[in-house]
Amino acid sequence: MPAPASPPRSTPPSAPPAPPSARRRPPARRWVDVVVGVVLVGLGAVGALRWYDSTAYPVVVLQTAGPFVVVGLGLLAVATLLLRRWWMLLPVVAVLVAAATVAAPSFEATSSPKADRDLTVMSANTWIGSANAEQLMDAVRYHSVDVLVLTEATPAMMRRLDAEGAADYFNQRQGVARADTYTGTMVLSRYPLSVRSLGTDPAVEGTRSVQPEVDVTAPNGTIRLKVAHPTAPLPGDTAEWRAGLRDLQSWKERLDGDELLVMAGDFNAGFGHPGFRDLADGLDDAQRTDGQGWVRTWPFAGHRLPAFAALDHLLSRGLTVVEAGQVAFNRADHAAVWASYHLPPR
Repeated sequence: MPAPASPPRSTPPSAPPAPPSARRRPPARRWVDVVVGVVLVGLGAVGALRWYDSTAYPVVVLQTAGPFVVVGLGLLAVATLLLRRWWMLLPVVAVLVAAATVAAPSFEATSSPKADRDLTVMSANTWIGSANAEQLMDAVRYHSVDVLVLTEATPAMMRRLDAEGAADYFNQRQGVARADTYTGTMVLSRYPLSVRSLGTDPAVEGTRSVQPEVDVTAPNGTIRLKVAHPTAPLPGDTAEWRAGLRDLQSWKERLDGDELLVMAGDFNAGFGHPGFRDLADGLDDAQRTDGQGWVRTWPFAGHRLPAFAALDHLLSRGLTVVEAGQVAFNRADHAAVWASYHLPPR
């Protein structure tokens, strides 16, 4: 006999489709997207300030934060990846790539370490003459410095340097040392110096600091040296700071394009400031040319913040950068910058 037919199976009714509200992302996920978006916009806005030429104090300060923007965007990209917020990852990576493209040139070395060293220049801010003279002269000897630029130089600082052997090491000096003020500047040299200007007129220099201009007669050629020390961009002084950078730029543009040139000092500005980029246009920054990346020369002694800004520079034209570096001293809030140069054949 045929087996009795089994009763047909009943198909359970399918579940009704979830309402649109139930298919939305969980609230916690939405908040993650919001936080990522807010941080991205904030970092992007701070990074974009480098193209905004302003004397507003908050803007001037934030323009020094470029390296933090790149680091912050990198951390944000990692966090977005770990949280699997795929649709937010694309804009984060796009902004990170743009920021990294801006930062990349400072890591690309174009110096010539095998070239002969014809001239070594060091610039040191002595913090109103309080820097450790022994350490400074040790660095001078170690790097075989030929020309030493001292901003915020005081008579007491010069006496301490001479006690450490500066008078014997350098046989030339020009400038003005001033007591109890940041405005003094001295240039010490192993090679003959010819003064073009002591740079003591604030109406001409755009700053209350002395900015000497001298010719350094090295064995392989003569180099025009200009000291730079614009007013610090403190609250109430940012307009004077910007005017000082503009006056230095005007001075540079008046020069003969064939002259060998070094501008050295505490510029109180970096590549995040449009005014400094205008001034440095056409010149080689020694630390950037040497591919040193995130250079930090301020603040050191006397500040709770770690050093994060490059305010001290050696800018040159017509010279080949052989090597460059920085040296920090006790009782100085700036690190000194130094560079060795090869002069073109005469």
